Amino acid sequence: MHYIHFLYWLTYDLLLTTQDSRLITYDLLHATMKKIYLAFCLLVSGALMAQNNDDMHRHSDFHPCGTAGGRSEWLKEYQRNAPQNQGGYVRNPTTTYLPLTLHLVGRNDSTGFVSFENLMSSFCQLNADFAPADIQFYIQFPLLYHPNSAWYSHDSAIQGGRMMLQENIANTINVYFVSSPAGNCGYNLPYGGIAMSHGCLGGHTFAHEMGHALGMPHTFLGWEGGQSWDNSVAPDYTAPAPARVSYNYTFFKDTMWSADTLIIDTAFVETVPRTGTNANCNVAADGFCDTPADYLAFRWLCSSTNAMSSQQQIDPNGVAFNSNGENIMSYAFDDCQVGFSNEQKTAMNAFIQARRQSYLTNQNPNNLPIAAPPAHISPAPAAVVPENNVQFTWAAVPNATHYYLEVFREPYASNTIISRHLVTDTNFVYPTVLAPRIAVFPYAWRVMAFNQGYTCVYYSQPTNFNTSLVSSVAENEENTAFAFKISPNPVAKNTALQFTTTLAAENSGELQIFNALGQNIYNQKMNLSAGTSVYNVDVASICSQSGLYFVRYQSANGGQPWAAQFIVE
Repeated sequence: MHYIHFLYWLTYDLLLTTQDSRLITYDLLHATMKKIYLAFCLLVSGALMAQNNDDMHRHSDFHPCGTAGGRSEWLKEYQRNAPQNQGGYVRNPTTTYLPLTLHLVGRNDSTGFVSFENLMSSFCQLNADFAPADIQFYIQFPLLYHPNSAWYSHDSAIQGGRMMLQENIANTINVYFVSSPAGNCGYNLPYGGIAMSHGCLGGHTFAHEMGHALGMPHTFLGWEGGQSWDNSVAPDYTAPAPARVSYNYTFFKDTMWSADTLIIDTAFVETVPRTGTNANCNVAADGFCDTPADYLAFRWLCSSTNAMSSQQQIDPNGVAFNSNGENIMSYAFDDCQVGFSNEQKTAMNAFIQARRQSYLTNQNPNNLPIAAPPAHISPAPAAVVPENNVQFTWAAVPNATHYYLEVFREPYASNTIISRHLVTDTNFVYPTVLAPRIAVFPYAWRVMAFNQGYTCVYYSQPTNFNTSLVSSVAENEENTAFAFKISPNPVAKNTALQFTTTLAAENSGELQIFNALGQNIYNQKMNLSAGTSVYNVDVASICSQSGLYFVRYQSANGGQPWAAQFIVE
C-alpha cells in the first residue's frame, strides 16, 4: 500500500491583447503553484498500459505514443522570450548532426531482435523527416544487443527507465528497439532515451518520439488523459471544450521520480484563432502558433483530400473545427503526417544548442549516399565449400564503411536465419561449423552496405551454397581434442569463464572469441597440456555486453577447429 502524493501544478500563463492584436502585457504567474497532497490506498502500476506480448502485431494494436509530452520549463522560457516565427523557418547554414546509440533488445535466448532491414529503413525515414529542419542523425557504433525478455516486452515506463539508466551510452541519444514498450508504439523519457516497438517502424513514429527527445510536446498537449489526467472525464466533442485540462506527467520529467509520486500538470486549451483577443496559441497546449488547435489524443484517420479529421471539435469560445493531421507531433496516422512546423523546427535547433551540446562531438560523420548493394564473390551461386571456416567475400561499395552479412537456411523465413554479422571489411570467416544440408534446402547469404549516416539501402540478392564434410584431419591425429567444454553457461559478467580440454598430447594454437555480430573481440595464443586441464578467461574484460558469443580454438597443426557458443548475462 503506497501513499500517492499529487503535486498539482497550477501555472497560469496569461496573455492580454488589444482589439488590434498589439501586445499590452504578458503576465506569467509561474510562482502560483498549489500543492495538493492526498493519500490513497492503491498500488501504482505505471502511467502506461500493458499490452500482449505477441511478436507479430499490427501497428494499430498499440497506443501510438506513451509520452505525456508536456512543455518543459526550457520550452516555456523559450516561447516567452523568442518572437513567433512569422516569416517561416530560417534554414541553418550548416546541418546539425546528432549521434544515436541503437540498442537492439531480444529475448533471453537471443531471438526476437528487430529486423536489420527494418532498422535501416526506419533510420533512413528518420533522417528524411528531419532534413527540412537541418537536423540529421548518425549511428554511434557499435550496435548494442541485449537478450533480455523482461525488457523485450515490458509493462511500464519505470521498467524501461531502469533499462535505460543501466545501459545508456553517454553523450548520445539512446534508442531501444523492443517488442512492446509498455503497450505503445514508442515513448521518450527525457532522462533516459527512446523506446520503439518493432511493429511501428514503418512510418513517422520514430520521428514523433525523436521530436519529444528534442523538446517537442504533442500538438494536443493536455488531452492525453481526456479532460482529466486519469480519463475520469471523457471529452464531449458536442460541447465547447473547457478552458483547462490536466494530464499525468509523472514519468516524463527530466529526472526519474519515485513510483509513489504522481505529478499532475495543467494546460490551457487552445482556441482556434491564431491572432486577436481570443487567441492563446502561444501559452496554450504546445505553445506554437503555427500548429492548429487539436484535441485528439487517439490514433485517427484523416481525409485524403485535405488531411483533416472527421471528428469535429469545439473550442472554449464555441468555434467548431477539425484537426489537421499533417504535423508529426499529432496522433494522425502516418499517411496523414508530413513534417514539423516552422516554429517547431526553430525550437528544436534552439533546444539542441541550449540543452544538448554534449551531442555535438562529430559534425562531419560519413553520410555519403550508397548507390547499390555489394556484388557477391564467394561462396558463388550453387558452390559447395568445406563445412568449417566458410569464407564470405563481396566487392567493396563506394562510400560504405559497414556491411551486414546475413546467413540463413533455405527456404528463407525469419526463423531460418542462422546468424547475422556486422563487419567493416569485405570478407568474413564464419566462426563455427556449417554442417551440410539437403540439396533442395541449402544455405544462402546476402549482405547490405551502409555507413553511419546513410542507411537508405537494401540487401543484395541471396546466393545459395552448400557445404561438404571435411575430408582432411589434423596432421597429428593424437593431438585432436576429444573433449572441449565451457562452463558455466550462461555466465555472469563478473564470473570467469572456464574452458575444460581433454587431450591425448600437448597442443598449441589460438583461442578466439566472437560477439553475436561475428566481430573478433579476443585472441589468445595458448599451449594446452595433455590430459584434462581447466583454463580461465576473465569475461568482464572481454564481453562487456550481455548476449550471445562464440568461442573457437584453432590448433597450429591445422584441421577442424573446436567451436562452441555461450551466453553472457
